Amino acid sequence: MRRPHARQAAFTLLELLIAMAILAVVAGIFSFSLLGTLRASQVREAAAQLSADLRQARSDALRTGQSASVTVAANSAAYTFTRAGVPQTRTLPSGVTLTSVVGTSVVYTAPTGTTGGNGVTWTLTSPGGTRSLKVKVIGITGKVMTDATN
Repeated sequence: MRRPHARQAAFTLLELLIAMAILAVVAGIFSFSLLGTLRASQVREAAAQLSADLRQARSDALRTGQSASVTVAANSAAYTFTRAGVPQTRTLPSGVTLTSVVGTSVVYTAPTGTTGGNGVTWTLTSPGGTRSLKVKVIGITGKVMTDATN
């Protein structure tokens, strides 16, 4: 007795193409989500760096008895941190840009570590312009705050 040939299980070309299309759509959505997370992380890292330098400037003014300052260049990825009369140019990570909203410079005067009374606000923006954070220095006290803008 002869058995008829059993049909082999397999995928058709159309089924494979549909599966690949679905995988491509899912991968595209995942990559956009991942890119957004990366941009947000870059801006948070830059804001943390700037905030740390502002806090360090205040601390130096209190500790050393010499004024310290942070000055921002317009629409750039760098700022100048001056302490003990020595300026240091700092660059923000990963192409994040820094824009002055209110004021371009903060000077912490010795020995109190206070500012001149005018607050400043700077916006840090991701390379794609999709994510941004504001770093604020509040009035006389010089307290540093970070706020999301979008």
